[in-house]
Amino acid sequence: MPRSIPRLSRRPASRRGSVLGLMAFVLPVLAILAAFCINAAHMQLTRTELMVATDAAARAGGRAFSEVQTVEAGKLAAVTTAALNNVNGQPLQVRDADGAGEIEFGTTIQPDGFNGRYYFQAIPTASVASGEEIASAVRVNGRRDVGSLSGAVPLIIPGLFTMSTFQPVQNSVAMQVDRDISLVLDRSGSMEWITFEWPDGVSPWTMGAINGGVDAGLIVEHDGNYYYANGVDQYEYQQWAWEHYHELGPAPPRPWEELVMAVDAFLQVLEATPQDEQVSVASYATSATLDTWLETDYSIVRSTLASLNTGGQTAIGDGMNQGIQALLDNAARPYASKTMVVMTDGNHNQGTNPLTVANNLMAQYNLTIHTVTFGGGANQSLMQDVADAGGGKHYHAATGSELVHVFEEIANNLPTILVE
Repeated sequence: MPRSIPRLSRRPASRRGSVLGLMAFVLPVLAILAAFCINAAHMQLTRTELMVATDAAARAGGRAFSEVQTVEAGKLAAVTTAALNNVNGQPLQVRDADGAGEIEFGTTIQPDGFNGRYYFQAIPTASVASGEEIASAVRVNGRRDVGSLSGAVPLIIPGLFTMSTFQPVQNSVAMQVDRDISLVLDRSGSMEWITFEWPDGVSPWTMGAINGGVDAGLIVEHDGNYYYANGVDQYEYQQWAWEHYHELGPAPPRPWEELVMAVDAFLQVLEATPQDEQVSVASYATSATLDTWLETDYSIVRSTLASLNTGGQTAIGDGMNQGIQALLDNAARPYASKTMVVMTDGNHNQGTNPLTVANNLMAQYNLTIHTVTFGGGANQSLMQDVADAGGGKHYHAATGSELVHVFEEIANNLPTILVE
């Protein structure tokens, strides 16, 4: 018998209609989900841009406020930096008016101790500007809401769930932190050398001036030859001739005296800040010494400087190796920023190269190294390299008054961190 062929059944036509009906339901849902994902990604990107812009504005405002010590400088830096950052394709605009509440000044507290988080406490801006109260932190409130200068952010696909815009807000606080500071100071022989710029036609070496020095007991004459009296050197004699014989006013001071005045100005600035700063002193000539450990009593630092003597060669790197010892001592605070300030008026010519020391220190420790050169004989290029290696800044002072200004600027240059 022939084998029977089974009959193939046809798919019912009604199933095609069921699939079409399901697709009519699923496709709109998929479109809504796709629109939701696009809007969600756009919202997240905008929030990230707003966070970056606000953080940058707060950090810039805090740094400028620290360095310049005026409310207006802090506001200008915050506004300018915010505008350099786009949020949804537009520069972030921050109001600097006191009543706008977008740039605030205040302090931070740690109610839970050193390991707890920081909290911002606002101070009326007018009180900070007048000097009535001291601020140590800047808060920037970045906004893209209906009340901001740029307005709310339009959604890419508006109308979804009745939403056409969204309004992100981001706060950022930059605070100035405490520092442990190691001053590394040059006490080599060149710190005794005074540069006298005598006016035309005026000299300390005329016979009239020398005979005047004899009468003053600064010079002695023997068999027609002239010598400095015991305890008197050429600089002391020239200072006398400048002030008393030629009556030119106060004589130029020794570089070491100008450095002592600059450090005193540095300490005066620290005494006026709300931060707790500890200061140590290391010094160097042919060899280096750690002269005082970290101190909060700045009278100890001042008396230490008054006791140091100058003379010898210039071992800058050895001075840095002594200075780091204070920052590693038990008195150094784990939560304080570590700063080393290396000052010289000359050229490294003894001991370990300071650039080698800077690279070694930065490889082992978390600190910042600033460098200061003073006068025309200092090796600015080398000390710039040391500052670059130490993540700090190089300063140069041609005169004693400029040196005072440099140390005041470093004292005001408090490090800032973002805490919110």
